[in-house]
Amino acid sequence: MTPPPPPITDAPDPSWIEGFSPFGVFHLIVFVSAVVLIVGSSVLGRRWRGGPREKRLRAGWIVFSLVWQALAVIWWVAPMNFEDDVLPLHVCDIAAWVAPLALGLQVRWLRSWLYFWAIGLSTQAFFTPVIDAGAGQTHFWLFWIGHLQIVGSAIYDVSVLGYRPKIRDLAIVVTISLVYGAIMLGLDVAFGWNYAYLGDSKPDAPTVIDHLGVWPFRLLPLVSLGIAAMALAWLPWALVDRAKGGDAAGADVSN
Repeated sequence: MTPPPPPITDAPDPSWIEGFSPFGVFHLIVFVSAVVLIVGSSVLGRRWRGGPREKRLRAGWIVFSLVWQALAVIWWVAPMNFEDDVLPLHVCDIAAWVAPLALGLQVRWLRSWLYFWAIGLSTQAFFTPVIDAGAGQTHFWLFWIGHLQIVGSAIYDVSVLGYRPKIRDLAIVVTISLVYGAIMLGLDVAFGWNYAYLGDSKPDAPTVIDHLGVWPFRLLPLVSLGIAAMALAWLPWALVDRAKGGDAAGADVSN
């Protein structure tokens, strides 16, 4: 007996062009592609380190990051796209501007800010992305390229330019983060926003916030997790310093 045909619906099946679902095959493809690009640029940077080609590579990356972020802000604040949560106030929005400044100026506190917000915080976007737009939508490319610029810049600064975080750098960035969090919490409460995910709402996609309880009681564990994540980003370097007989709070060769 021939089985009946499947029911016909008006809505097409979701695809990678139309939508994005975390933890699927397309997520894996995006993740692997980002890793290949980050590793590839770092390998080239190390091979050309100290020469004009590395400087041109870095300058091109800096210009690309600045132009991309400027276009992203223009796109989001356009009347057809503007919503309460699209102002460039999220952690990753700010880190995306810190990244090219850190690579270009090589000021230590900017490099530290980039490192801890990128490795400790922004990497979570690759594992639990808060996005449902597919590759056929502008939002998809703004999200993934923006996070690629942040994390890629931090890894480049470590692997090519020799940045090494110290305990005092962690302390400085934790202080910056707490000040930022206090400002965002005030704005979230005042205007019903959810910047830094400190407001009285949760992302639609699955994240660790789902397991932290109700607002405002989840604020303390959320902030604690953020600080712990940044501390974990520093810990391997502390262990390396100890293994070498050095001091994790001491000076290093980077500026």
